[in-house]
Amino acid sequence: MVVLTGCSDSGHSVAGAPERLSSPLSGAIAIEANSRIDQDTMDQLGREGASPAGGTQKLPASFVLAGYVSPNAGTYPAPARACQALNYEFDLSDTFLVPMAIGETLVLKSFGTCGIEAALELQVDGYPPVRTSGQDETAQFRLSSDETRDYQVVVRNVGNIPARYVLLKTAGTTQQNAAYDWPNHDFVEGEAIVTLAAPKSEQASAMSVQPRAIGRAIGERTWLRVMPVNARAMEGDRRPGDTLKWIRSLREQSDVESVSPNYRMRSQSPVSEPLYSKQWHYGMINGPVAWQIEPSGGSRVNVAVLDTGLFRVSGSSRWHPDLHPNVVTGWDFVDDDNDPGDPGSSIGGNVFHGTHVAGTIASVINNKGSGGVAFGSNLLPVRVLGEGGTGSSADLIDAIAWLVNGSSGQLPRAQVVNMSLGGLPEIPQLESVIAAGVNKGMLFVAAAGNGAGAQKSYPAASRNVLAVSAVDGARNLASYSNYGSWIDLAAPGGDAGRDANTDGEADLVWSASAAFKSGQYEPDYRGLQGTSMAAPHVSGVLAMMKAEKPDLNYGGVRALLESGELTEYEGRRSDQLGYGVLDAAKAVSAASDGFTGPVLSASPAVVSLSNEGVERQEVELNAYGSAPVTGASVASHPAWLSVNADFAQEPFILEVALLRDKLTPDVPARGDIVVDYNVTKQLRLPVIGQLVTDEKARNAGTHFVLLVDIEPNGQGVYLAEAQVTVTVEDGQYSFHFEADDGEEPRALNEVTPGDYYLVAGTDIDGDGFICQSGEACAEYPVSGLREVLTVKEGQAINDLRMTTGFSRPTISAATPDMLPRPGFKGYRLMSREDRQASTRSNVKALQ
Repeated sequence: MVVLTGCSDSGHSVAGAPERLSSPLSGAIAIEANSRIDQDTMDQLGREGASPAGGTQKLPASFVLAGYVSPNAGTYPAPARACQALNYEFDLSDTFLVPMAIGETLVLKSFGTCGIEAALELQVDGYPPVRTSGQDETAQFRLSSDETRDYQVVVRNVGNIPARYVLLKTAGTTQQNAAYDWPNHDFVEGEAIVTLAAPKSEQASAMSVQPRAIGRAIGERTWLRVMPVNARAMEGDRRPGDTLKWIRSLREQSDVESVSPNYRMRSQSPVSEPLYSKQWHYGMINGPVAWQIEPSGGSRVNVAVLDTGLFRVSGSSRWHPDLHPNVVTGWDFVDDDNDPGDPGSSIGGNVFHGTHVAGTIASVINNKGSGGVAFGSNLLPVRVLGEGGTGSSADLIDAIAWLVNGSSGQLPRAQVVNMSLGGLPEIPQLESVIAAGVNKGMLFVAAAGNGAGAQKSYPAASRNVLAVSAVDGARNLASYSNYGSWIDLAAPGGDAGRDANTDGEADLVWSASAAFKSGQYEPDYRGLQGTSMAAPHVSGVLAMMKAEKPDLNYGGVRALLESGELTEYEGRRSDQLGYGVLDAAKAVSAASDGFTGPVLSASPAVVSLSNEGVERQEVELNAYGSAPVTGASVASHPAWLSVNADFAQEPFILEVALLRDKLTPDVPARGDIVVDYNVTKQLRLPVIGQLVTDEKARNAGTHFVLLVDIEPNGQGVYLAEAQVTVTVEDGQYSFHFEADDGEEPRALNEVTPGDYYLVAGTDIDGDGFICQSGEACAEYPVSGLREVLTVKEGQAINDLRMTTGFSRPTISAATPDMLPRPGFKGYRLMSREDRQASTRSNVKALQ
């Protein structure tokens, strides 16, 4: 809790009465860069005589715009915690004029309303419309050809309910990767992952000397702890809120370094029906040539598959016949035994996800079914996903630690680890155990996720993991695949809705599975789509590379990737495909020839500079390979940059800074820093620069500033106790509340002493709630880390500062205190009727 007090404002006093402050609480709200608002949201349409805007709204080169569209007018159904029973108006479409250049992408995200999804359509003039789809209802349009000019862009509601939306086009990576939903990662109730602080002396902490009272050890100084009975809710079962309160209390203990929920993860493959088997995906990655270079198919390399386990033939100890000869002893971390068999699922379909993934990696050559990419490798099954393809982050951390430590604590159990799972936030303990594996030479691969968005999904986005997006049969990003600056490379994942390679069949990836026949499941094969199907292609190729070069480590792989030796690389990294689509032949050839290098690799791999963000950045150039780097020099760089290089010793350092006077205001600039070395070699470092001057043009819509109760009511709704409405002036909002004058009914903007959260935001769809996904939101002092603010009698709190925007905070290493918000639907607005009803209730109680 934070108690803020300050000097009182000057005010008029009345004899015999306490001095009334002109404003007991005031401040200003800044707006995130590039923020814009649709010109006819419900804030406008709810006014008497208003109608949908008929003109075209012009937008800048970079923007994040929030809007509202509805195919009809009506009244919200007002289900609990979703919306109030308020009227909404018709506004079928919004039209914009957007400057676009070749390679730029428009992204539309639909959030529906009242907890109901809506279908929207994005249309750019001269091109077919694209509809929202995928886990987070996203549509994308990329200008791959045509001229650079202003394009008419229409957002249209093609469903039957109103919808909030965000339309964005940004130059840098920050907003492209931003989240627009509140963090709501699922977690195991009543459990937490606790890392103890390093002991300051030989005296161990109480938690470490009594491990049985704490829970299961899952790493050095890290435990899976179970919430004690006295910390649980008194009524009924445990609730998410109880677990989060308990975690907050653990964080206050002096011997605790960090605490996070035990997050649940899930497999990264959507369910699909079987189709004809056609292994187009092996030809796409140039597999046949790779198998000639490495004819053993990854022999002697252990590949761990962290997944749902493997299908076992009924009534026997044998695995699927395509897998059995290659399977070595694994472990089940879900049931904690040595049988990592997949029992199937009563939730959804029995797709035998782990079996399908394992088949792509290591199916044997037996004249049946299909061989895997690394058909001669050893398959180590590790079950971390249970019913419905879900699991916990604790089991994942425990499983990786088991692989890393090996039976003797020295050599790891696997050289390559495939994780076709995800949906986690960034977890320090997970990052730590993966880093420990990398230090032992292990290679980690993970599926990027199937949300059709740029929000980071871990473990794929982890620093030491290769993140794999999915492509269809024509090497285009699959409709469901995640993307973003954190993607490393792409591989075939299929797309059930496309026949992009025009072979007459849907682009599905076929592999080992099982089918229900004669009253039981029997070994079979099926086609699936997903980034889960893309990742094992990469894992199989890494196994073949390890067979050729056993000491190949992550640094070597990274260097080969960034130099274009693992993929069909076009010379420029993209957020959709990373460094390109996997090429098995190139990759195995690079390993078999003996990697001597040198190859320079830049960290960060992409530099994004802005006068509102980072204007100067240090770039580290690391050299991989045994051969020395000679003759390194900066060959060229954009004119709007200054680049100072230090090539005296490794790692080499580039000091990169933005030259404001060389940039066109509000027009993103792109280019490469080119470093020549060893006569014929070259490193290209992509750079984005922007001079933002839109401060006074920013507009996030009409804002409601609320003081809300710090605890939700019985329905989980946060209720406002005071409210003011403000509009933008010169790119920011100013607000002030009034002190309660003691007269009834109390005005909406009058404040009584007490403890509150201070929040602000838009109500774009007019449903009576602010801060929902797709709406601007600010929380004091920082969104996602709100703190209690105490208003005291006779004291004023002035000059409070907040920032509002449409993006939402994410759980990451940069925000270690951030926690998920299960069930959070926003903050409920007040009406004058609410205040009058409250007054009548108080009067009756006094009588």
